[in-house]
Amino acid sequence: MKKFITRIISVSIAFLSILNLSVNADEIDDFLLKKMQDKKIPGLQIAVIKNNKIIKIENYGIANLQDNIAVTDKTVFTINSITKSFVGVAIMQLVEKGKLALSDKASSYVTDLPSTWKNITIKQLLTNTSGLPKIELGTSLISPQGAEASWGLVKTLPLAAKANTQFQYTSTNYVLLGKIITQVSGKIFTDFITQNQLRKVGMKLTESAGFAHFQGVIPHQARGYTYYFGNELTTIQYELPPFLRAAAGMNSNAKEIAQWAIALQKRELLSEPSSLKALWSPAVLDSGEMAGFDRFLNGYALGWQVIDRAEHPAIAAVGGDRSALVIYPEDNLSIVVITNLMGASPQSFIDEIASFYIPTMQAITGINISENKLKSYVGKYTFSEFNVEVELKGNRLSLLVSGEGQRPFTIYAKSDTHFFAKVIDLQVSFERKGNDVAPSLIMHQGDENYLGTRER
Repeated sequence: MKKFITRIISVSIAFLSILNLSVNADEIDDFLLKKMQDKKIPGLQIAVIKNNKIIKIENYGIANLQDNIAVTDKTVFTINSITKSFVGVAIMQLVEKGKLALSDKASSYVTDLPSTWKNITIKQLLTNTSGLPKIELGTSLISPQGAEASWGLVKTLPLAAKANTQFQYTSTNYVLLGKIITQVSGKIFTDFITQNQLRKVGMKLTESAGFAHFQGVIPHQARGYTYYFGNELTTIQYELPPFLRAAAGMNSNAKEIAQWAIALQKRELLSEPSSLKALWSPAVLDSGEMAGFDRFLNGYALGWQVIDRAEHPAIAAVGGDRSALVIYPEDNLSIVVITNLMGASPQSFIDEIASFYIPTMQAITGINISENKLKSYVGKYTFSEFNVEVELKGNRLSLLVSGEGQRPFTIYAKSDTHFFAKVIDLQVSFERKGNDVAPSLIMHQGDENYLGTRER
C-alpha cells in the first residue's frame, strides 16, 4: 500500500482561533474547544442522543486547513474501522433472514480457502479471534504487487494463533466477511450495506460519499491530518483497495451516524432483540476471558468494542484513532465524536462528555478487576487511629472505616492496585507482594497519606 504524506508548509496554532460555533456556547462547547486546543484537533463534529432523540449537533473548527474550509453540517469524514460495525449489522441482518448463522464456517461460503482456515467461524472473523494472519502491515499490504497478490500471499501464511485463543485485530477477517456478504446476499457488500442500512436510515451524505476512503473526489470530505510522523502536522492519504473497505472504507458525519445508532436501537435495522444482544456481546476466549484493545475497550463483539464495567457499561465503534460512537444502553445515551486528526482518540474523552448528561458519571468510572484479585484485598487493616474493613460486594470493593455513624462506601479501580472513591476525595492503594494477599493499604486524602497493616 503506497503512502502519500504531504507536509503542510505554514500551519500554525492560528487555526484554533477560528473555531466556529453556530449557536451560543454551552459547557460542552467549552469542554470540546479546550480539548481541541490541547490535542490540536483541526476539525470536529459531535452528536448527542438521549432517549433515542438527537439533542445536540455541533460543528467545530476546520475541515480543510489548506483552503481554510470550516466544518459544516455537510462535512463528511473518513470513519475507518467504524465501517466494521456496519459489517456486523449486515451479518446479523443476514442471520435474521436465515441466510447464515454465526457458528457457520467461513469455508461454507468462500471455497478457495486453505485447509488451516476451514473451521474458522463467521463469529470468530467478526470478533477478531480467528487467528488469521495479517494482510496488512500498518498501512501497507503484505505484497507490493497489490491487493490480489496480497490475498494470495496471506493464504499461504501460517495461522497467527489457534482460533478463539487470542484477540488479534486484522483486516484479513473483514476481507473474508466482505466476500461472505457478497456471496450470500448476491450483492457486492457495499451495495448490501447501502441498501439495507444507509437508505433505510436516510444517510444521504454517507451514501453519496460511499466506501471510497481517501480515494476519488468526495464532496465536502474533510482532509485527514496527523502528528504521528514527527511533531509537524501532516496531511495523510493512503490507498485502500476496494476489497479492504469492509474493514475501513466508509465516510460519514456525526448526524448521520447518530441517526444510524437510533435506528439500530429502535430495532429498525435488526428486528429481533436477540440480534442486538448478539451484536454487542463480547467474544469469550477458550480461556474463559474476554479480550480487547486495552483495559478500557476490554472486549470485542461483532465489529463493536465493548466497555465492560459495573457502572455505565458501554458499546463503542471506534475508527482510525480519530472517530468514535459510544452507546450507554443502561443510560439511554449515545455520543458521536468525529474528527479529522488521527491521534485525537475521542473514545478517551467521550466519558467526560457523558458526565454532562449522567449525574453519577465521572471522567474515570473504573476498570474491571478479576474477582480473585479483588478477593485478595478483602480483610481488616489497622491504622494508628482507626481500622478499615475491606469487603467484596458484587464485583466492587467496599470500605468501612471504624467509628460511630460510619457507612461503607464503594471504591473504583484505576489499575490493579490503585482505587478511588466518588463519595469523598479519597485515593486507595494496595501494596502487593507477587500474587499474595495485600499486606498493607495506603489511603491518600489531600496532602496526607495513611498506612494501614493487614490483620487478616
